[in-house]
Amino acid sequence: MSILKKFEQLNNFNDKENFYEIIFRNFHIGYVHKKVVEHFLNTQFPICLINKRFYILETNTKKTNLIMHAIGKMLVSKNFVDSLAEELFPCVKSLGGQEYFCLDRSIVEILGIKGYGVHLISYIKKNNRIKLWIPKRSSYKKVAPNKLDNTVAGGISSKESIYDALQREAYEEAGISKVLIKKAKLTGTLNYQWRNKKYSLRRDVLYLFELEVDESFIPSCQDGEVEKYELLDWQDILENIKQTDSFKKNSALVTIIFLIRKGLINPRNENDYEKINSFIN
Repeated sequence: MSILKKFEQLNNFNDKENFYEIIFRNFHIGYVHKKVVEHFLNTQFPICLINKRFYILETNTKKTNLIMHAIGKMLVSKNFVDSLAEELFPCVKSLGGQEYFCLDRSIVEILGIKGYGVHLISYIKKNNRIKLWIPKRSSYKKVAPNKLDNTVAGGISSKESIYDALQREAYEEAGISKVLIKKAKLTGTLNYQWRNKKYSLRRDVLYLFELEVDESFIPSCQDGEVEKYELLDWQDILENIKQTDSFKKNSALVTIIFLIRKGLINPRNENDYEKINSFIN
């Protein structure tokens, strides 16, 4: 599959007519599929449906947190999600701003609310060649088991800053120390709206970091979520992304953006260079 197709896969929200906008405190915060909306009818939840808009009438943060927990249990009972993750994500207008409320990670996509994450690529440069530390996800992972990933990748939890999330994930997934992670450089974001499941809309904002290391650094997973790490040449990685589906889909895009940033993918070797860059912030 071409690089351009990889980006188009994660930007396929083309059926907006099947979704209601979710409104909270007069702000548009998400999207919910009309088939999911049907299950909110005749419930006790403080919501109102007007002109294909799904209004959350409660405005108190603590009370809305409780409502979101009850909605999560309802969505599990209706088989829209398998189970609650017991990990809280924030609902915000923009990360770092006021947190409207928090909700279980498992229902973020079914409500089309933005989810935030950090992705870091650790690499070495030797003899003008760039190699990347690439992990293989554990077979026990609920999402994308056995897929290749970025060196560090994870969600930003409720009341957690970007850098706190990066530090936590860097240690848990790769054993990167607090001292070393401070050398990581924030290089941009990746946003997409992905209709990855029948009734879900995944709206992610990923903060992208890179960390150049020397040959003495070897990542070591601390939480069992990584089966192994390999140090791979960038050209082998790019061919893998083009020819196979071995990479987790969003991590493949993060890797491509890294290679573009380093000038390794450019107009001389990629015919769709301009179109690909239209998806990159």
